[in-house]
Amino acid sequence: MYVCICHQVTEDQVREAVSSSKSTSDTLKKLGVGGSCGICLIDAVKKLEEEIVSHKNSSLTSLKDRQKS
Repeated sequence: MYVCICHQVTEDQVREAVSSSKSTSDTLKKLGVGGSCGICLIDAVKKLEEEIVSHKNSSLTSLKDRQKS
């Protein structure tokens, strides 16, 4: 699904960008989200925050699993 129609940014691209970005604003700039009409900005930020939390939780789970081994 598209997050930003103007720049053809998809949810998959957001997921990929989250893993290599330092902040939400960094990710938005990298992807170009909100740089044109801005209609997508609220939904894009919400999706980014969801992905950041998901990414952190999966990293913590992986770390805990390694510590148990």
